[in-house]
Amino acid sequence: MQQSSTQIKLKYLALALVTVFFLQGCSSDGSPRFKDVEEIEVSESTKGVICEVEEVEPGNEFKVIEEQVIDDKMASMAIVHNLDGTVDSVSLHKMKNDESSYRRSSVMRPFLMGTLAGTFFNRNMNRHSLDPSRYKSTDAFNKSKGMRSGIANSATTRRMKAPGKGSRGYGKGKSFRSFGG
Repeated sequence: MQQSSTQIKLKYLALALVTVFFLQGCSSDGSPRFKDVEEIEVSESTKGVICEVEEVEPGNEFKVIEEQVIDDKMASMAIVHNLDGTVDSVSLHKMKNDESSYRRSSVMRPFLMGTLAGTFFNRNMNRHSLDPSRYKSTDAFNKSKGMRSGIANSATTRRMKAPGKGSRGYGKGKSFRSFGG
C-alpha cells in the first residue's frame, strides 16, 4: 500500500505539531516550566475547642449545639448526643491521628471541618470558614463566629513556601511536583 506525497506531508505536519505542543511546556534544558515557589502566610490555631453536637438523622447528619474555646489545644474534643440517647465523646487529636478509633470518624471529621472545631484539623486558619448550615440555631452559629475571631487573634503565624499559582505550556496551572508540609 503506497501513500501519496500529500498523505506523507500531512503525517509529517501532524508529527511536527505534536512535537511543538509538547516542547512548548519545556524550557531550553528540557524540563517543565514552573512558576517560582511563592511564600504564603499560614495562621495556625493555638487554642482548642470543645464541640457539642446532636445527631439529627441516623448515622450521618449532625448539628452543632454549642462550641467553646479552651486553652489546651490537645484537649479538644467532640461530644456527640446520639438519637438513641447515648453520648459519645472523642478526642479530636485521636480522631485526627487514628480514624478507626471512633466509629463515625469518616462522617464526623468532614462535618467538623465546617465548624469552629475545624480549626483543630486545618493547618491554615486563613482557609477555614464556618458553615451556618452545620449549626442547630443562628445563635449557636453567631456565638461560634464571635469565638473564631478570638482563636484567630491568638493564632501563630508563619511564612512557608508553596508552589506557584500556575505553569506555562502543557499543564497550565497544574504542578507536576508534589509539595508536602
